[in-house]
Amino acid sequence: MSIIIPVYNEEASIAEVLEHCLKLKGHFEIIVVDGGSQDLTLEKAKRFETISLFKTSKGRARQMNFGAQQARGDILLFLHADTFLPEDAYASILELCKHPEVIGGSFRLIMKDSHPIFKFYKWCSQFSLEFFTYGDHGIFVKTKIFKAINGYKNIDFMEDVEIQKRLRKQGKFKKLKTSVITSNRRFQKNGIYRQLATDVILVVLFKLGISPHRLKQYYPDH
Repeated sequence: MSIIIPVYNEEASIAEVLEHCLKLKGHFEIIVVDGGSQDLTLEKAKRFETISLFKTSKGRARQMNFGAQQARGDILLFLHADTFLPEDAYASILELCKHPEVIGGSFRLIMKDSHPIFKFYKWCSQFSLEFFTYGDHGIFVKTKIFKAINGYKNIDFMEDVEIQKRLRKQGKFKKLKTSVITSNRRFQKNGIYRQLATDVILVVLFKLGISPHRLKQYYPDH
């Protein structure tokens, strides 16, 4: 199994996430793909000798596709650089993917915040629907399926939503019962309700056919 982590200015979290991944039970290959960080992300990642570190041009879809090209695992797990996998990640993914009709899936989501809105987020994340499943949930897919659909489309935004439409035509895309834990940094920076409204509106506009390039201007990297 290959864990692919696209990064861009993630010095605050990358070391902790990598340490956590390396402690998990299972046979993981860890690939970090940097998109031109201007902080200490690369320096911190280089301290981990057992990971594979690459550099490419900026763009999460481009970075993840590049990482997938280097991967040797038969399952690809795409992980955000501020997200922590559950202890049984390896075993639970393998158990799910042993069924031939399953092509991939994701975890449920827990946010690092006790606000009631994030309990609602967690509840929504149990449903295996495009509207309730995003990249920070830890999307995984069988490598042969990822290659068959030519990976992520090279778009500026909503690559995690777009790929699901194509993946779900290939077989069953399932939710695991365990959850990843991710940062609430956008909500802290922009305000909980403002960020929630922004997220919902942008997804709806994308579904209505608005260009990801146009939408990206309302969703900066950090």
